[in-house]
Amino acid sequence: MLNTKVKDFMQRKLPHITPNTEMTTAISELQKFKLLGAPVFDDNKSLVGFISEQELLKPLMQSSYFCDGVVKVAQLMQTNVVTVNADTNIIELAEQMKTGKPKNYPVVEGDTVIGLIGRSDILKALFDNYVSCQTKVS
Repeated sequence: MLNTKVKDFMQRKLPHITPNTEMTTAISELQKFKLLGAPVFDDNKSLVGFISEQELLKPLMQSSYFCDGVVKVAQLMQTNVVTVNADTNIIELAEQMKTGKPKNYPVVEGDTVIGLIGRSDILKALFDNYVSCQTKVS
């Protein structure tokens, strides 16, 4: 487990959400990829933000109640995005995640997003290691 890296458990397939993506399209993409949130890319595929179900909930409630408006991701996304490197140790990231937010981290190499890792991925990594430890003890 000491050598397990983020790149070993990150999700590599991500939706392509841009600041101009309409809110309902972003929600459909999150659901299609079974994600709670995803990176937002510009036209050069560089990271410009992050959109999560939390940011989408209130405007969707308002829009569905009043039946009005087109809401773009740019109006809702977080722009101060915490990222992680693919070679970060799983235990280090788990320590960071214990304190709360964020629950999902875009995995970057330079300015390029190469994946996403979330709490459930970290739990899987730790669980897999725990189970293998139990097998060795038995």
